[in-house]
Amino acid sequence: MKIISILIAFSIFINAQAEKGPFHPVIKYDNATFSGKIDGFTLDAQSFSPVNLSFYSVLTGDFKEYKIPVNSDGTFCMKIPVESITFCSVSSDYYSGINCLIPGEVSELSIFYDKDQKKRIEFKNSIGLSWEDANTILDWPFELPIVGDEMITPEVFSQKMLDGMKDIIKAINTNVKLNPLVKQNVVAEVQFWVIFHGLLKYNEYALKAYKAHNNTDASKDEFRPQIPDASYYSFLKSFNLNDPILLTGAFYPLILKHIMGIEALAIPDIGNQPVDLWIDKVKQIMKDKLGLENGIVYDIMACYSYVKQLNSLNPLNDVQKQNIRNYFSNKSFEEVLFAKNDKIVQETGTKNKTNIYKLTGASEQLMDSVIAKYKGKVVFVDFWATWCRPCLKALHESEAVRKELENKEVVFLYFTDTSSPKSLWEQKVYEISGEQYYITLKAMDYIHKRYNFTSIPHYLIFDKNGQLKYNHSEFMGNDTMRKWIEESL
Repeated sequence: MKIISILIAFSIFINAQAEKGPFHPVIKYDNATFSGKIDGFTLDAQSFSPVNLSFYSVLTGDFKEYKIPVNSDGTFCMKIPVESITFCSVSSDYYSGINCLIPGEVSELSIFYDKDQKKRIEFKNSIGLSWEDANTILDWPFELPIVGDEMITPEVFSQKMLDGMKDIIKAINTNVKLNPLVKQNVVAEVQFWVIFHGLLKYNEYALKAYKAHNNTDASKDEFRPQIPDASYYSFLKSFNLNDPILLTGAFYPLILKHIMGIEALAIPDIGNQPVDLWIDKVKQIMKDKLGLENGIVYDIMACYSYVKQLNSLNPLNDVQKQNIRNYFSNKSFEEVLFAKNDKIVQETGTKNKTNIYKLTGASEQLMDSVIAKYKGKVVFVDFWATWCRPCLKALHESEAVRKELENKEVVFLYFTDTSSPKSLWEQKVYEISGEQYYITLKAMDYIHKRYNFTSIPHYLIFDKNGQLKYNHSEFMGNDTMRKWIEESL
């Protein structure tokens, strides 16, 4: 749970204030400066290792990662574009936890080592977030309400989740040991935890209940739970997604993107429609579910509809650009979308290098038939998912090796099962390129058993004759990846 909490990035923008009290976030796109110093550390190597920083973008939902070099005197500094104050994940040999990025301001992380190499950590930022606050948030036991394992309808399930969540939040709000800043962030994250890992996962709960009730080990492909209809999502009324405090949650963009891809809701793509007209159509679908007539939630949904198009490597056209300029009074939306568009324009060539295969069948010979298609080439197989942070991190890190080897006799295959929502998967695959396979859970189960693995990321490397050379869990690093592929050529 702690590892997951490290990756949670809260997105907020507040006015500078000394008191750690409740705040009202707004959107502001600007560079944040993250700086600091490592003092008194006894080097085991000739140089400091970098400080790694990551977070979710509130206006695009993109997972951003930065590697900040540390100078020989222990200092480090980097300007990072953000759309709000962002509580980011920091990982390094010296400190791992959370910190904050503030548009137009400097956030400092200082790490002091004494003569015995015991360290003291200090934060300096305008929101008053201290190292103690960060630890409290990081160590909070985010858990779902207990609803049992009965066979219940989606409506009963959602009500039990909501009732249990109210009890959890009440306990947080009455906890006198938490200051208002910590309390506010923990409450927001609890609410999103319940939505993302609970209310949007009714099918997983239903399968678990079915197994318990029937004492069976049936797979998801053999069990067909009741599919929640559009009215089910009225549980969103309980969260007021216009509440500026809830905008601080890292799950906010993930939840909205998920909702926009739900077939039962049938939210249309924005295309060339004027933004206000598209929003009017979305309101007809969502206002009863959200309990909201207006507000920033609709603006962000419009932003995500453009992002969906951009993630498919389809740049904005002139009509869309003008629609964006005409509608958004907060120019941060325009700046973020146009910046992402510029990046996509540079990458559109990779779309032609992506092949997509959606396989609905399942057999023990699936991998044999797939690998046979690429005889005469080394085949690098990557098992990943849209929800797997280590997978996405590895894909980002290995991009340089894949580009380096793209003109050699090697092909890169990517396997994802239906645990990844199809809409999110379709957005992501064009960024990755290569041969993309979307398979059933049963098919993936066959693969797990044959190659003896249960977790992802996982990798298989076949030589030019289709013989398995490497079967490896976790990302092996770029140097080893390059070495293993070249050995198989």
